[in-house]
Amino acid sequence: MFSSKKRVPAAFAATVLAAGAVTLLGGSPAIAAAGSVECADVHSAARALPGSHGKEHNELSDAEVARMNADLLTKVKQQASARTDLSALATGGTINVVFHIVQNSSGTGAMSDATIAKQIKVLNDGFGGAESTAAANTGFKFVLQQTKRYTNDTWFTSVNPDDANATVERDMKSKTRVGSASTLNVWSVDLPDLFGFATFPNSYKSAPEMDGVVIDYDTVPGGVTANFNLGKTLTHETGHWMGLFHTFQGGCSSTNDGVADTPAQKTSTSGCPEGKDTCPAPGVDPIHNYMDYSYDGCYNQFTPGQNTRMQSAWTAYRSGK
Repeated sequence: MFSSKKRVPAAFAATVLAAGAVTLLGGSPAIAAAGSVECADVHSAARALPGSHGKEHNELSDAEVARMNADLLTKVKQQASARTDLSALATGGTINVVFHIVQNSSGTGAMSDATIAKQIKVLNDGFGGAESTAAANTGFKFVLQQTKRYTNDTWFTSVNPDDANATVERDMKSKTRVGSASTLNVWSVDLPDLFGFATFPNSYKSAPEMDGVVIDYDTVPGGVTANFNLGKTLTHETGHWMGLFHTFQGGCSSTNDGVADTPAQKTSTSGCPEGKDTCPAPGVDPIHNYMDYSYDGCYNQFTPGQNTRMQSAWTAYRSGK
């Protein structure tokens, strides 16, 4: 499972078949040789609280990343070869959002409709490239389909990614999740030591009832978590849900996060240190990228390469499903 507390177009399909993994994944063609990923693989990617363990919760190994990349490449090739009209591979699309608000019996965790509306706007600003001239407009638009509210002390305090059996999480999600692979379900709870967590798109087939994003209730716009209360935890986690890795995945290796236009990055970022540069390869660390661990106020972009990866993952795993 993927975790982080208190934090395809026509031309694309044709290019994928011609150039292989370089264009699709933005990285090295060598990744295409890895074995396919099991759909049961669910991973966790964490934004750590200052003073906590400071790294990924259940970090992805290079082998896991390679398997996921290879599976994605295989699926996009299969889909492209099966189409005679490549224009059918659309760019972006509308994503329905179901927001599940969990509070405890004292009312902690309650959230107004106005706050949820602000959170959806933050999500759309991020995926729409509205925060920077360097940002990619992904074409994805998030529309609030439904808001569901629950009072449940156990769900509110005991969703724990460290639980190998995901007992409470599974109970909460299986009883409340709605929609298909293309529906973004978001749960807000009180998470211990994490900002939130999300499933990768390849895991939907084997565990559809677990699909979605969980965030700490304090990270929404106006929350009390200093530096992480502008609502961008959901943008970060939705990036994972759409198939993106952290920008520092793989460190200074040649494949890194599988996206060519995010410079290699050895370590995650804390704060917003302009000029941070942890790898000898060209380019400073992409501290303004939503897939780093920077402060919310530092985040302002997805790259065109990340957009290409999200488009391919959407087509392969979520669109029309």
